[in-house]
Amino acid sequence: MSYEVVAVRYGTVRSHKSELFYRYQAYGEPDASQDMDFFFYVLRDGEEVTVVDTGFRPAAAAPRGRECLTAPAQALERLGIDPARVSRLVITHLHWDHIGNVELFEAAELLVPAAELEFWAQPIARNVQFWAHVDPEGVERLQNARREGRVVETGDEHEIAPGLRAITVGGHSPGQQILVVQTAGGTVVLASDAVHLYEELELERPFGVMVDLREMCGAYALLKRLRGEGASIVPGHDPLVAARYPDLGGDAAGLAFQIA
Repeated sequence: MSYEVVAVRYGTVRSHKSELFYRYQAYGEPDASQDMDFFFYVLRDGEEVTVVDTGFRPAAAAPRGRECLTAPAQALERLGIDPARVSRLVITHLHWDHIGNVELFEAAELLVPAAELEFWAQPIARNVQFWAHVDPEGVERLQNARREGRVVETGDEHEIAPGLRAITVGGHSPGQQILVVQTAGGTVVLASDAVHLYEELELERPFGVMVDLREMCGAYALLKRLRGEGASIVPGHDPLVAARYPDLGGDAAGLAFQIA
């Protein structure tokens, strides 16, 4: 089985390296601007559609200093996708910009990292250093779905479907997962927030939002090993994704980019 992979760019933020990288001053370099884009992904295998993450709610963007370029619901419409008919929704972790529109996917099988569900249900998760990075409404929606038996909890290494595998790496969030996707052109790894930016992986410079520095560095090692085996690594927030991969064009021009 092989998938078509499309990255959907729906938001952006202007920032600086000192704001994004953990203890940036340790590198002894002058500060520099560094923007970040926000993506979710569409995987197609014939008529079957899998969506990876759901983006943030548009109303949540401005209070957090982000810009919503296209509401995720409208982005899906431009791609000709009815979210109510999507068969599978994969969540890589429970941060606010990855679970903001879960309610759109009424009929989808929900696949969520077990470690994420467990952590965000604990009292320690309410510490502001953790809780500031989630959408409480989205977390509650997923926890309710779990209680209703609608969620498949993905483990440390989980085959979601032939050609689609999730691996828990942690670091950025307790159950952060990457997705290994088989395509006609080879293996694509959707790193999600295990790696936000190409520079983060190349220089192994940890991102400022993390729960475990050692796990984050371990994720870099795993991703570099996968790259050495021929996989293409797609970081979760780098504007260069839109420059390195072809624009889908048509109704999705400027919105969607063909990864494979």
